[in-house]
Amino acid sequence: MNNILVVGAGSIGALMGASLIKAGFKITFAGKPGSNYTKTLKEQGLHLYYANGERLWISPLHPRVRFADTATNFIEKFDIIIVAVKSNNLIKVAPYIRAHSNPDTILIHAQNGIPYWWFDNDTYLASLNKNVLNKLSSSPHLNSIDQNGILYKALGDRILVGCVVKAPCQRTEDAKIQIKKPPKLILGLTKGDRNFEQQAIIQRLCDLFSQHGLTASYTNKIRAAVCNKLAVNVTTNVLSALTGRIIADLTANLHTNSLIKAVIAEINYVFSSYGINPEDLPTEQKIYSYIKAPGSQSHLPSLAQDFSQHKPGEISLITAPVEMAQIAQISVPTLYSLSELLQLGQNYTLKSSNGKSHILTFDHPSGYCMLTNDVCQSTVVDKSKISNLLTHLQQVNVFAWNRQATTTNRLIKPKPLEQYQLCMI
Repeated sequence: MNNILVVGAGSIGALMGASLIKAGFKITFAGKPGSNYTKTLKEQGLHLYYANGERLWISPLHPRVRFADTATNFIEKFDIIIVAVKSNNLIKVAPYIRAHSNPDTILIHAQNGIPYWWFDNDTYLASLNKNVLNKLSSSPHLNSIDQNGILYKALGDRILVGCVVKAPCQRTEDAKIQIKKPPKLILGLTKGDRNFEQQAIIQRLCDLFSQHGLTASYTNKIRAAVCNKLAVNVTTNVLSALTGRIIADLTANLHTNSLIKAVIAEINYVFSSYGINPEDLPTEQKIYSYIKAPGSQSHLPSLAQDFSQHKPGEISLITAPVEMAQIAQISVPTLYSLSELLQLGQNYTLKSSNGKSHILTFDHPSGYCMLTNDVCQSTVVDKSKISNLLTHLQQVNVFAWNRQATTTNRLIKPKPLEQYQLCMI
């Protein structure tokens, strides 16, 4: 397993690749063709700044390192491919990954959200509710992340490994990677532990990561690990992208803090319907211990970073669990409303010419989340959809305040829908 390809040389790919370079492996980084960042890597190498004060520079002349892009084809097949592109870009690089791998290649998927391989396990499928299983039997994939199962058809015959990454990172304008807290990885085979040789290889990788800057562990419950990370992503990435606020602002605000708790409850409802055991589900204590830890509070999550740069983001973080809820015929009104708002948010940030990227504000005197004036006055937003979105916004506020009322034993009346119309032009 000496020859390793990292597809996606951004924050996470750089972090994982750098650790394996320290461990003595030969690493090829393949970035996005034509990007200034990829060009900088080829010319200046990789710069990482760790939370403990360590600084690492990997020269483009390093004898065991190649900086390339996904337009570059190599003759060899790789032993391990670390797939570190964002989930919404995976479809673009799937042919490249397949061309540079074979059935014995280990694909380590380090993406946020529900992965395309979620249903890649007969034992797991057999554990599901018969009603859910029957609905999945003809198409065991989620269209929100793998339309028509294209990704699984391209990559599903490789050795698939899930990788949950807990590493608040940010890439600066001069292409330097800043890691804001000690990074952690959780790895697990998607098909479980039936192949002890494969398990031993992944465990060996975890040991090497841990010896060289990353705390990594192996799990035979990779879906539970994904579920717990998803709860963090939805309660921070989604709300941060909608409001443009760092995590500290979200957890300090009474309204969004209540909304976070409502989201956790609905995520648990979804994943308990998909076979995750009660003891493995995310809890408020686990989520808050992570998002309130030093290094997380000042962080602008990756989805909000994408929105601020007017780039497409991983909106499947919330559309996928909503699709899972619809398949299982369970109600998740808060997640559904946030999903509708986030899709508007992505459309707005991609088309907006005023430099604005968020659509909600909680600075209004009422204390409720409101659509910003910029969104309401924008020519890129379809005004015919505003009324529907205002209904979803009221739904979000109602559930958040109801949660707060339950917590404080106070009855708080939701704001009438008519008052939201004030922001309409």
